[in-house]
This record gives sequence, C-alpha cells and structure tokens, in this order.
Amino acid sequence: MLIGGGHSHVQVLRAFGMRPLPGVRLTLISREPFTPYSGMLPGHVAGDYDWREIHIDLGPLATFAGARFISSEVTAVDPAAGTLELDGHPPLRYDWLSVNTGAAPGVTDPVGEPVKPIGRFLPRWSEVLSAARPGQRIALVGGGAGGVELALAARRVLPASVSVQLLTDALLPGQNGRARRLLERALAAAGVALEQGFRVTQARRDGEVLEISAVDGRRCRADELFWVTGVAAPPWIRAAGFATDDAGFLAVDEYLRSLSHANVFAAGDVAALRGQPRPKSGVFAVREGPVLADNVRRALQGRPLRRFRAQRRFLTLIGTADGRAVASRGPLAAHGRWVWRWKQHIDRRFMRRFQVLPEMAEPAPVLAPALRAGSPDTMRCGGCGAKLGADPLRRVLARLPSQGELERRHGVRLGIGDDAAALHVEPGELLLTVDGFRSFVDDAYQFGRITAQHCLNDVLAMGGHGIAALAHATVPLMAEPMMEDDLYRMLAGAVAVLNDHGVALVGGHTSEGAELSLSLTITGAPDGAVLGKRGLEPGDALILTKALGTGVVLAAHMRRRASSDRLQAALAAMDQSNAPALPVLRAHGVRALTDVTGFGLAGHLGEMLRASGCGVTLHLAAVPLLPGAAALMAAGVASSLQTNNLQALADFHGDGVAADDARWRLLADPQTAGGLLAGVPGDRADACVEALRAAGFADAAVIGYAQQGAWRVRDR
Repeated sequence: MLIGGGHSHVQVLRAFGMRPLPGVRLTLISREPFTPYSGMLPGHVAGDYDWREIHIDLGPLATFAGARFISSEVTAVDPAAGTLELDGHPPLRYDWLSVNTGAAPGVTDPVGEPVKPIGRFLPRWSEVLSAARPGQRIALVGGGAGGVELALAARRVLPASVSVQLLTDALLPGQNGRARRLLERALAAAGVALEQGFRVTQARRDGEVLEISAVDGRRCRADELFWVTGVAAPPWIRAAGFATDDAGFLAVDEYLRSLSHANVFAAGDVAALRGQPRPKSGVFAVREGPVLADNVRRALQGRPLRRFRAQRRFLTLIGTADGRAVASRGPLAAHGRWVWRWKQHIDRRFMRRFQVLPEMAEPAPVLAPALRAGSPDTMRCGGCGAKLGADPLRRVLARLPSQGELERRHGVRLGIGDDAAALHVEPGELLLTVDGFRSFVDDAYQFGRITAQHCLNDVLAMGGHGIAALAHATVPLMAEPMMEDDLYRMLAGAVAVLNDHGVALVGGHTSEGAELSLSLTITGAPDGAVLGKRGLEPGDALILTKALGTGVVLAAHMRRRASSDRLQAALAAMDQSNAPALPVLRAHGVRALTDVTGFGLAGHLGEMLRASGCGVTLHLAAVPLLPGAAALMAAGVASSLQTNNLQALADFHGDGVAADDARWRLLADPQTAGGLLAGVPGDRADACVEALRAAGFADAAVIGYAQQGAWRVRDR
C-alpha cells in the first residue's frame, strides 16, 4: 500500500511497471490525482511552464505499474490490525506499507496561504494574480530557496504597481556566501523588497489588511500573505504509534524502513532518517526513490535490503525568473543563462520519465519463494466449487451495515442467510430488473457504488423505487485475505448506495472468476403510474439529465490515454443518483422515460421513438458532453461496443452533420450509470430543466423535440 504520490512513490510505480513482481498487488492512495513537481513550481508561477508540464498524472502511471489507484486521503492507520482509514471509504487492509505523502503546512491555522500542499496553493495564487490591482501588497514569509524563487517569480508576473516583499529570519541558510550575494542582487534588481532578520511572531487580519509582526518589533502590512516556511508531520503518523522524531515525522533507518514496524517504509519530507538529519527538500525524495523501489521489492522477496546514504553536499539550482539561475554546491556558486538551461534540462528529463511511459510486454508470472506461501492453488474447481469460502463470506456479511430496518419496512420475512429471500407482497405491481458488469475502476468500493447506481436506474426509469436487491459477486483468484477485502469493499459500496435509496440487500451469491464483477437483481414498485418508453407525443421536449461520454473516457482510461481529471469527472457523473430527478420530471408532466446506458443515446432514443410512433429533431450542440469526451472520440478512441452502437445512428438523418463529427459519434457512446432521457410537454421544458439543475443536475438540458415523421439530427 503506497500512501501518497510523492517524488519517491512515482519512482516506485515506474520501477514496478518496468519490472513487475508477480504475486504482489500495489495500491496507490492519493488525495489528488495529479502530483506536482515542487522543483518546477516557481517556473510555473513565472509563466515558464504550463500546469500539465509540472504535474505527474498518477492515474496512467498507476495503470502502467499494474497498481490500483484510490483517490482519497488517509486519516488513520492501525498497524496492529494492518488497516487504513480513508476519507469517504471503508477501511483498507495492507500487508506492507510505504508512506510518501510529503508533509503538512508548518503553520497551523495560518492567516494567509501556505504554499504546501501545492495543490491547494495554486488555485489561490490564480485568484490573487487575476485580481491584482494597483497599490496591492504581496508578502511572502520564508527565505529558503523556495521562498526566494517564488518571490522572484511573483514579481515577474505581477503588475509593477503591485509590491512584492520577502520576509525572512535568515536568507538561504545552508548556502554559501557567494550564492546568497548573487540572489540578494537578483531580488534587488527585480524589485523585491527583502526584509532580513524578520522573525515572524504573529500575523493577524486588521479588516482587509494583514499585519505581520517580528520579534524585534518591526511590522509589515500586506493585502496577501503566502507562507514558504517549514513543514509539519501529518498527525496520524504519531497517532498510529509509529516511531517518530521529536517533530512527529516517521523515523526510518538507513533502509528507509520504520524503526518500530518492519513492514513500513517512508521517504521524502514525511520521513526522518536516523543518523542522517537533512533539510526537508525534494532533492532527497528524488534520490530516495530508486532505493525505496528496490527495498520494497527486496522486502517482498525476503532479500537483504539496500542502504540509503543521504549526500551531505548537494547541488541547488535556484531560478531567478529572468532566464537565469544560480547554482550552488558546497563553497561554489555560479549564475547565468546556462544554469537556467541546465536546471530546465534536469527538471524536464525527470518529468518525462513519468509523463511518457513505454509499452511493456507481459512475461509469464513466476512467483518469488517468499510470496508463494499465501498464494492460492491455481488449479481451481468449477460449479459450486468456485464459490468463495464460507468463513470469508460470513466475515464480509458481518461487516456490512445491518439491513434489519429496511427489511422490516419492506416486509422482508427472510433475508441474508436463508436459501432465498422471502418478501410479503401487497396487491399491486412489482418492478424487476437485473444488471451488472465487470470492474472498470481500481477502487472496489467506488465500483460497488457505481454498479448500484447503474442497476437502480432501471427501476427509476420506470417511475419507481427499489425495495430489495440480490447480489452476484465475482472475485478474482488471490490470497484469501485479499479476496475477502475486495468482496467487502465492493459490497460495502453497493450497500451504501442501496441503503441511501431505501433498498435492502437480502441475499446473493459469490464465485471466483477472472475479474472483479458485480450484478444486482432489484425488486421495486412504481411511485404512481408506471412510466415507460411509449407515451411521447409530437411537440414534447426531450430532456437529458446527465452528460454523455463515460464509454469513451473509460476506453481511454484502459489505454492510459485519459487524464485523471477527465476520469474523475466521469466517475463522479456515474456515481450521481438519478433519484432526485424523478419527482421533478413527474411534477412537470413527464410522458415517456428511459435511462441512457449501453446502447448509447441514439439506441435508447430510437427505442423511445419506435414505442411512441414519433419522429425527432435532435440538436447536437445542445447535447451535454463530459470534459474531454469529444477530443478523445476525435482522436480515434472508442468503446468496444461503439461499432455495434453506430448501427443505431443509421436510422437518423444528419442535417449538415459530418459522419466523422465526434459529437455525432458520441450519440452512440455506451453509457454506464448514465442519465435519464425524458419526454415532457414542450411548454414545461424550460421550467423542468431549471428545476433539475436546482436538484443537482448541472448538465440537464433540452436536446430536441418529438415530431411527426423523420428522425433528424441538426447541429443547432
């Protein structure tokens, strides 16, 4: 389990991608899907690099490494149980742990903005830059290399009428005198006001102005304040009982292994290296990366570990935001354009290793001897012999939330534990549906949630609500604790969504298989008249509640061509329930309803039109699309079902729409947990869309109108 996507862990991932270790499953947990390279941050602020140039996309890198990627934040660790607590997720089990999270801001409850974590600093900096006004005062606290570089970068891009001042107790501690003099001159030449010997004791807000006080009584007033100072250890490290230094950083030996827990490693700012105290600097995280990757592999194989020796003297390259940089090492220093080109070459070369990943062949797996003990027998039975064992299944069911309250509400007399569920049914109509698929995302909990959302859509599309669910879960062959963990997390995700919708899980079946998969059979009942695909009338507006594009984004993800922000946007759309849309649609006179799933918008709209005996004019520009979906489709990425779905488009006539238009092709894109497609009276459409957006469906839109005759698609 890798906690954090820091400068060391990205090297661990790349190393395992280049040379996989059979029998080992890597999992990366990171709050942000993109990890910034701190060495290029000032260059980005100065305008030398764009946002993507200074970030490593952890999603494709994890896929390259064969690792699961879970976008979440660790809140607690229980080393005795070998579990992690995650924000918004159930606990996660681990055998081995490596920590490379970076560190927390060294200023608690600051007035102003800490520069670390960088992911939170950059949006704030963009706001300050766009709102800069004459006479504004920007102050930065911290005289290390990062503070100097950022002050110079800020001075370069801010208007001359905005003042920039750097407050520091000591300028560039640890650097030689010549380097300090060179950078003092650079600060003066750029117009950065330098206040040395300014040890900050307090920063407070006086109305809209910040007042910063120093030990010697000096005071400074500013409109914006940024802290480029020391860092603190995440509090969960000490709370977990790990050995730490006095500041709470995770204490490790020369092998980067915890002094208290032999199955835990750490590197970067979060680690305190015994006997080799060094400043918190990205240079050490970068240099620790290869040793950490090697030692993780060696530990898993039961081999001797490799020592890490932190250099006492190291090269520091500090950009001056004028096409030059200062190089400093030991007593030596130099300044010039060639130094800046050198720094750019080093930084870009480092980033290319993680931004441009090679295609790797997959050799037949051979397990290391140390990994064979916990591995399952590869000769597996079929039939009922393929079921998961009774003990792990019983443990998983015991950990899921109790379904008793929902069972009583819906008249479930017998549920989980009996051969079949027994429900008391009052006279009336029942809705029955079954759906499911294999996993398409690394996080089993998130996969369980999305599967439940998808399966419930069939009941919602009939104008009803769910009552009870049966699950059929398939788990790939692994060591038993891993199979149990995946089953629990997947079912926990499904149950969380089912219970939110008032649906009880009343039974199911498990089996071994090639891949993680989940199917749900849902029993429901209509809320009023049963809705269906027929009922559309000429003049009715067609409303779509969610954007299209999940199919092409997931296809790109499989090929490592979807950036993590695009993937996360698609996953968030899939994990949005359509339930709040149903009362809105009923209130606005919905006449026909279906959900948009595997056959794409064209396929499901065609079913609605045939059932209703209507034609349509669809407005292509009005169809909402997920971010990046059109660009991916235009680049030739498509789902494996796309070719089949395109046949449905043959029934539509494109008025002035090219056959290779990505938006046209997206009408056939298969959707997972897609939106609802509704026909409502035309005169009530605008009010309906407004109400849907107020209910959380930001992409809801009128995409066309039913008519007599032809099925037409126009650009606008």
